[in-house]
Order: sequence, then C-alpha cells, then structure tokens
Amino acid sequence: MSIASGLPSPIRRVLQEGELVLEAPFTRRIFTNRDLAFDQIGVIGFDMDYTLALYRQEELEALSIRCTLDKLIARGYPEALRDTQADPAFAIRGLVVDKTYGNIIKMDRHGYVGRAYHGKNLLPKPTRKALYRAQRLGTERERFAPVDTLFALPEVTMYAEVVDCIDQRPDLWPSGPPTYTQAWTDVRECIDQAHQDGSLKDLIQADLPRYFQLDLELGPTLHKFRSAGKRLFLLTNSLLPYTESVLGYVLGGQMSAYATWRDYFDWVIVGARKPEFFTGNNPFQELDATANPLGRPTGEPRRGRIYNGGNQLGLQAALGVHPDEVLYVGDHIYGDIVRSKKSSGWRTALVVEDLEHELGIRRDRQIPLKEVEQLSSLRISLADELSAQRYLSRLLARMTPDDLVRQGVAPEAAESLLADTRIQVRRRFDRLRKYEEEMAATLERRIADVDEAFNPYWGSVFAARRDSSRFGAQVESYACIYTSRVTNFRYISPTRYFHSPHGSMSHWHSSAK
Repeated sequence: MSIASGLPSPIRRVLQEGELVLEAPFTRRIFTNRDLAFDQIGVIGFDMDYTLALYRQEELEALSIRCTLDKLIARGYPEALRDTQADPAFAIRGLVVDKTYGNIIKMDRHGYVGRAYHGKNLLPKPTRKALYRAQRLGTERERFAPVDTLFALPEVTMYAEVVDCIDQRPDLWPSGPPTYTQAWTDVRECIDQAHQDGSLKDLIQADLPRYFQLDLELGPTLHKFRSAGKRLFLLTNSLLPYTESVLGYVLGGQMSAYATWRDYFDWVIVGARKPEFFTGNNPFQELDATANPLGRPTGEPRRGRIYNGGNQLGLQAALGVHPDEVLYVGDHIYGDIVRSKKSSGWRTALVVEDLEHELGIRRDRQIPLKEVEQLSSLRISLADELSAQRYLSRLLARMTPDDLVRQGVAPEAAESLLADTRIQVRRRFDRLRKYEEEMAATLERRIADVDEAFNPYWGSVFAARRDSSRFGAQVESYACIYTSRVTNFRYISPTRYFHSPHGSMSHWHSSAK
C-alpha cells in the first residue's frame, strides 16, 4: 500500500511533484539480501560506468567487437573474421570461459555445469557431463576465466566466433591456428588495449548519445539523497577527461541547483584502480578541472576537490563515519562489491541492469513459472515414491514363501501371495515411472520455453535450472541490496529499513501486479 493512499488528491499531486514518488514500477524495485537501515547510512558512494552512466549495450558491444577485431587482425588473425555475425544476445553475465577446451559454460551455485557451448555450438549432454562431472569448477585461474561484468560480454562473444573459426577454417592461419587458450589471451589483450590506448573511449566520447542512455531521474535521485542529509562521493576507475565527458552528458543540466555534475558530489575520485583501491595504499593526487596535478600527493582527500588514485583507508578517514554507515553502489560484483565489502566493511548495493529484463519476464511468464515450480515439486515427490517402490521390489525379490509361512501364511497360499504382491508392486512402479517420464517431458518443455524468454542461449542470468546460478549466488552472498539502476532509489524513503527474506533470491519472492 502506498504511504500516501487515503490522502486528498491535491496533496497527493503536490507530493508527487516534489520528492515523494508513491510507488515503484514492478521492474524498478530494490531487493534485499541482508537487513539494512537506510536512515543510518550517512555517506553514499557511486561507481560511474554501468552505475551512474548506463550504456546502450548493443551499441557498445558492436563497437568493442569492431575495435577488438582490428587489433586481432593486426596480430595476424585472418581478415575473414570481419565477416562474422556476432549475436549480441549470446553472452550474459556470470558465464565462465574454459580456455583449455574453448568452451563457455554456465554453472549453478554448487559449480555444476548445466549448459556449455563450444564456440557457439551447444555441447550435447553426454559430452558436457563427461567434461564437467567434477563439482566446484572454475577455481583454476590458468584454465577458467569468469565473466562478471557487462564490459566483459563483447570479449566472450568475440571469443566464441574465434573458436568457431579455429575449428572450421584452420587453413586461414598459414602457420596453424592458435590454441584455444592463446586465442582467449589474444582477445583479452586486444580488448584491453582498445580501452587503454583510448581508441574505444575516443569513439564513445565522439558520439555520447549513441552509447549512453539518458535517465532524466538521475539528477533528482542524487538531489534526494543530499536533501536527506546524505553526503555523496564518486569513486571510478575512469580517468577525469572521460568522466567529465560522460557525467557531463548524463547529469549536466538536469537540475538548475547544480551548475556541473561535480556539484552533486562531496568527493570525486577518478583513476581509482579498483579493486586495488580497497587493499593498497596509493596516495591521492589532486587534479584541476583539466586533469593537471595540483601540489603533492596526499594521504587523505579533502572535500570539494578532485583526486586521482588513492586508497580506501584514506577515503574512510575523510568521510568521518563508521564503515557500516557507508553504502557503496557499483556494478562489478568483484571489483566494486566483494572487495569493498571484505576490505572496508562498507554496505553494498549492486546495480544489475539485467534485472529489469529478468523481472519483466517473470511478470509476463507467471503461469509457466508457477507450473515449473509445481511440476518440479511433484517430480521430487514422485522420485521419492519411485525410490521407495524400487527398494520394496528388491526386498520382495529376496523374500521366499518360507518367510511368509513363518508369518502364519498357509504353505499352499504363500507362493501365490508373494507372486501377486510382486506383480502389484511392479505395476505400481511402472505406472509411476511412466507418469514421471511424461511429467519430466512436460517440465523440460516448460523450462525451455521460459529459458528462451530470458535468453535463447543461457536462460536466466540469476538461475540455473531450478537453483541459483553462480552469478545469482554471488549477488546473494555479497550485495546487501540490489536493483536495476540508481534511479530506483527515487521510489524509496530515505528512512527505509530493508528487511531481507530468507531462503532464496530476494526478487524471486515478488509477484507482478
């Protein structure tokens, strides 16, 4: 129920025109993994890329792939790679690359591989199970590479295309194709170079509207935090010129009270080098508005200034609050959330842009999802009953007529009684097994239909079969709260107490209205 329900309409309208937003749309909710008293949060920090500034993912992926291809071909990869038609839907967050075999895999929370592609070819179940029988895969860094951010998706898509090219056209390499491991290294290095040498960001800065979503609620959301007495800081790995361009576009001119994007923040830290920021001791170098250094490096940033580099301990000292009174909002499960939580004790909010799509599908596929849940529960009950009947059959198979005679059955009736009982149990077992097979087929069709809606290759980002995916489990474990975008905070009170449900992912408990 809305907090303003029952109020006179004119008062409701005034409240809506101000800072009170009465109800969040279904896909814009904030979900909780552990209790958090928002009114006790005195300082809120933000990452920039994919947090304050949301990219147009398909456009960015196409650009990243194009820049990576240029550098791969310069390394001697075949020109024919330019003809590949990379599917932007192929890669999702939470996958793991098996560099040894050229496979891309999706695991559940226990490390079980439920789906795998070699390049862009789905591995048959027997092949997949033969390769990935062991649990808790993905911990060997030399062999496995996790895909934890939206920035990493283009390299997975490109790698799948390269693997297919290695398999199908090895003749395109005069000296022989690279190994799958070398191909991954090359793709990774080329996309890193595109980021580091400025070739990618220069193209983005030249056409910001093409590559960034413009959310007109961002300025009012940050203003709402400040009006509630919370201080804000920016902590990004991007350097100042790029930060200036991006935030100038997504925040500039949104509210007349803020002359520039910098006025929304009490501290601005760029070039932070996360996750090292949370564990190292690099000093803070003050910068002027054009990124020129001012004075000598310092151990603690001053309010109202711009700094490059730095470390968490120095920033924490400058904030002047306890670590659990700081909320850091970012999109990188490892660099932003895991490290900030483990090293600093800050509370964490994960921005998961994929969540809007996830919730939309869950709303639109309520009936199939409910059917999957019910069929899964019934199948478990059937499996238990079949197991019991199978065990009973084994006991009956070992039983003899003499055993029944000792129980008082007449000798002439014992053999037929035992035989009839065995037949009845067998018939019941066969009937249950047939029902279980029919149910399993129906369940597989429903799961395939739902998975196709989430993603045609991988299904839900957050789920693997009927359990949390590896990524879903990370969100549960490390993020205090999570949501699809920063502006969703407009829909909650600054004094909100976030209560966490227990037992499964928070957003699975919500129902569409």
